Formats: sequence, C-alpha cells, structure tokens
Amino acid sequence: MNSKKTGVLLTGATGFLGSHLLKALLSSGEYEVVIAKRSTSDCRRIENELEHIKAFDIDNLDFTELFSQTSIEQVIHTAVEYGRGGTSSYEILNSNLMFPIALIESCIQNGVKTFINTDSYFNKENMAYSYLLNYSLSKKSFNLWLRYFSKEIKVINAVLEHIYGPWDSPNKFVEKAMQMVAVEKASTFEVTQGHQKRDFIYVDDVVSAYLLLLKVSKRENFYYREYSIGTGEAIALRDFLDEIKSYSESSTEIVYGALPYRDDEIMSSHAENIELQNIGWQHEFDFKKGIKKIIDLYTKENL
Repeated sequence: MNSKKTGVLLTGATGFLGSHLLKALLSSGEYEVVIAKRSTSDCRRIENELEHIKAFDIDNLDFTELFSQTSIEQVIHTAVEYGRGGTSSYEILNSNLMFPIALIESCIQNGVKTFINTDSYFNKENMAYSYLLNYSLSKKSFNLWLRYFSKEIKVINAVLEHIYGPWDSPNKFVEKAMQMVAVEKASTFEVTQGHQKRDFIYVDDVVSAYLLLLKVSKRENFYYREYSIGTGEAIALRDFLDEIKSYSESSTEIVYGALPYRDDEIMSSHAENIELQNIGWQHEFDFKKGIKKIIDLYTKENL
C-alpha cells in the first residue's frame, strides 16, 4: 500500500451507505481502501470503483490472509443483515455478531488502531422494534462486545438516525415513497396516520460524519465513544410525505390511516448530536433540501 495514505478496511461497501462511503474515501485521495464482501454480493453500486481498491471475498478466505496482504489502520464496519424476507436467526447472528467479533479480534491481532461500528436509532436502550427483533438483539449484543474489546482498540459506535438518499433499496420506506409518489405518481399511497417522528438524515451528511470520525480517531486517544448521527430534529412522517408530494407536484393521494401502527411503533426519535457538533460536524441538508435533491436527480434521470 501507498505509505502516504491511511489504510481503511470497509465492510458493506456494496450496500447503500457503504457505496457512498467508498466513493467519498476514494475521492478524498487520503485513503487506500480495502473492502470485504461476499462472493455473491451485487457490485453494481461500486462497479466503477472496483479497479481502484482491493476487494476480498470473506466467504472464500480468512482474515489472516486479508491482513497479511494489506496495511490496515482503520476499519469502518457497515455490513448488516436486517432479517427481512425470512432470514434465519442463525444467519442474522452470524452476520451481525459472529462475523464482526471475528473481524475485531483480527484487527487487534494485526495492530489496527480504530474500529468504527454502524448502529441504528432503533437499537437505543429505550427502544425496540419487534418486526426486526433478531436484528436488534444481535446488534445490541455486539455493542456489549465492542465495549469489551475497546480495552485493546479504539472503538466508535456510530448510531444512525433515519438515513435516506437517492437510489436506496426499493424496500426502504423513503425510496418506496419517492418512487410511488414522485416518480410513478401512483393513484394512491397507503400509510399509517403518519404522526411518528423521525430524524431524517441525508446520506451525504452521514458520509461527512464518518470521514470526520476517521480523522478524530487518528488524532485523539480514547477507548470507546458513541456518536449519534442525525440533524437533531424530529420530523413527522406526514410532513415528510407531504413535502415529497408538494415538490414533485404529484397527483398521488396519500391515504393516511390506511395502515395501522405497529404495536411497538417508535413514535419519536432524534439524534442527541452535541458530541458530533463539538468535534466540528454540521449537517448540510434539512429534510426539504434532501427531498428536493433526490427528486431533481430522479427527474433528470427520466428525461
């Protein structure tokens, strides 16, 4: 590796957040990037970046081989298995607990300085989401291990609020709403009453937070830190959807109340992001600016 650049290992690079992080890391010119992926991973999001990185298929090798061929100083772990679509509990635990434990142990053995983990707002201590219970339990369990391993490696737990952006997975709520309301202009779009509030954080702002965390972890000494990544403002889902409809001048009728709330619906969540602000981070996008950017991109693509 080029000794003038910091070696970064990125997991989950073929996913939504990971692909944005990969592009930003390469664009900065400061990092030599290695990715760990499955041999079956869909690489369409990063096909233009593959020639500029080293990629390892983790299902075909062990970490000893990966670290022997690279010089990694920092790790960003974004790979995750949510368990949607009938994934077994074993697969979820293997992906969200056993795999990252094996990874962080290898990091310690090979002198890696920093491990940045990606967590979610619905894993906060006072929250639970029963429809993703296995995911939530596996991530909370891993967080306990992170604290244990922080005696031997710097650990940052990045707790994301409701991340969104263009060309996210079609089963994600914001992307589904964008497609049905702003792009297809379907006759109706059925949702709950829409009073639940979320801290919608645009993907570019999340990426800028991770890049800052890399720099902070390199210059400061600590064991374990947790940063909440969000705007700090909770927006009603109804207001978010109404803005999509308004800006796209859509004829879609958003049918509020057509669907029930989940029994354990999280009615409000926002980032307590003062620690992130204290190290110099600020978000660029409020929810209206984020919606505008996505719709403008989709409109240009469809011309």
